[in-house]
Amino acid sequence: MRSRFRRFLPWLFLLAALVCLGFAIWHFWPHRVAPPPTKAGWPPELEAKRQTESERGLVYAGIPRPSQKDPTLLVLRNTGYVAGYSESREDPLWVGYSLEGPPKGPGGKRPSKFETDVRTQSRVRHDEFTSTGYDRGHLAPNAGIAGRLGFAAQKETFLLTNIVPMTPDLNRRVWEKLERLESDAWAPRFGKVWVLTGPVFDDRRQLLGEANDRDKSSSRVEIPDAFYKIVIDEDGSEVRVLPFLIPQDVRGTEAPRQFLTSIDRIEQLTGLDFLWALNDPHENAIEKTTPSNIW
Repeated sequence: MRSRFRRFLPWLFLLAALVCLGFAIWHFWPHRVAPPPTKAGWPPELEAKRQTESERGLVYAGIPRPSQKDPTLLVLRNTGYVAGYSESREDPLWVGYSLEGPPKGPGGKRPSKFETDVRTQSRVRHDEFTSTGYDRGHLAPNAGIAGRLGFAAQKETFLLTNIVPMTPDLNRRVWEKLERLESDAWAPRFGKVWVLTGPVFDDRRQLLGEANDRDKSSSRVEIPDAFYKIVIDEDGSEVRVLPFLIPQDVRGTEAPRQFLTSIDRIEQLTGLDFLWALNDPHENAIEKTTPSNIW
């Protein structure tokens, strides 16, 4: 009996050694583990990244989607921005663009006229805004894009599919303040920011031609009642936003923080769905929040 046990003893030692070796390998070998949560506590936003890249990095987390189908809506892609243009309102409903780093230069000379976009049926003209009391207001900015992408991209910001009727106090004062913050403060500080912007309309349709005393039928461009702007900063999977809602009748002396709102509010007023490619819990948390101050 004892001799039989001695015969199996080397095999028992070998088995014990193999078990110890296996445990050591399991314990010390680097394991494939799930990545730690981001600062915001959300998993990586892979679909948001894919949608952003599909629009050449210009529109963050998917182009805005209307809650009701608009057969007249055109998606117009340009060098420095993407526009969702409504043939029925003869206005862009949204424009998306990104600004990366500090400006590289002043850009080219500002074009003297705004251009009709031949991709549309409405073919809005430069002179339709003349003597109406409204400025030709840029949505994708002239200076911010010119300083980063050059004159050809700057010239595309003067297409009338990027232009909306704005009161002078809004266009030349409050709106300009926000454009300078995007271009000269936030993009250099954070490396890159994305912007979604556009008009807000109420139920009473007012046309630009009605504001022109010379020719009441001169323009079918609809006059917005307000404008929104959503500025987006991303750090990994952490996303923060500054949503603004600005009426036409500003004095011009207001601070931008006065117009902070929530994305939920902008979606309610415009019927557009923003940032839809984000994970639902992340999107909901971001969109319901109204920031207390600007960055």
